[in-house]
Amino acid sequence: SNLFLTERNETHFESISTRKFILERRVDLEENEAPEFQNELHRHRWDKLGSYPLPANIAVVKEFYANALRLEEGIAPFTSYVRGVRVPYDARTINQFLGTALRADEENEYGNYSTATMDPANVEAAICMPGLGFHRNRSQQPLHLKRQDLLLVVRIWSALVHANILPCSHVSDLHWTRSILMYCIMTQRTVDLGGIICMEISGCANSAPGSALGHPSLITQLCQLAGVDVHSPPFEGPGRAIDSRYISAYCQDHAPPAAPEPIHAAAPQEDIPMEDAAALGPPLTLHQRFDALEGCLETFMQRQEDRMESLHAAPAYRG
Repeated sequence: SNLFLTERNETHFESISTRKFILERRVDLEENEAPEFQNELHRHRWDKLGSYPLPANIAVVKEFYANALRLEEGIAPFTSYVRGVRVPYDARTINQFLGTALRADEENEYGNYSTATMDPANVEAAICMPGLGFHRNRSQQPLHLKRQDLLLVVRIWSALVHANILPCSHVSDLHWTRSILMYCIMTQRTVDLGGIICMEISGCANSAPGSALGHPSLITQLCQLAGVDVHSPPFEGPGRAIDSRYISAYCQDHAPPAAPEPIHAAAPQEDIPMEDAAALGPPLTLHQRFDALEGCLETFMQRQEDRMESLHAAPAYRG
């Protein structure tokens, strides 16, 4: 087909067609609601991160992901093709769309931190309730933080991060790798948002079959900016907004478990064991390795959570 760069991209599209999509969330708060969260969102100049999600064109997003698979030398990185149109999704393009480019006098402080050098105690002090911290393995290495052990404002941030920055359908925990981003947000470190998101999109495109795909609304709008017609249905999403009702239901103390990120099931599918998954493209990011492992362990849990989300889903926002 002339829609795809190579036969392998076309074959990859068949895999993409059965994948699920993690839908982005809008932030819909009055000025006096969740002020600490909103103040930090404004301080980072990330206001559009919470306002851009609109219904995603699922057919366009599937074609984007199929052609974002890196196969041939000479293809520019962080580039895909939809309907024959080149669609860049590099850090500069994403930052320009979101209005999140760092100023000339700012450096990406988030890039200075890693799981190898970060002190877990510093993370715990910044984002956890007093006296609470990481669940650890037998070697005392940090694994994850339980949602109920996080500060209220961090629980709200977690809902946004898991939908719009580092997509993840398992949101009852905050993994060690993601907690470093949360630490930077809460301690007012500078973050190259576009750099994180473009790496996540590339990782999703090259991930194993069965992995969920993120950023469908962002991709739809990047395609539209590049000149792709995105107005033909089907559309999906966005997910349930982060509003006062969401915060009351899922972020306050004694709340029920956090609602999973809304997922669009593209078609009925069987769960694919990790050992049977084909190794496509470059190695997965740490975030995606955690997600794949957790997905295998929590398949049953996710099915139940998906049913719960369907009971709470808000009407699709049509702009």
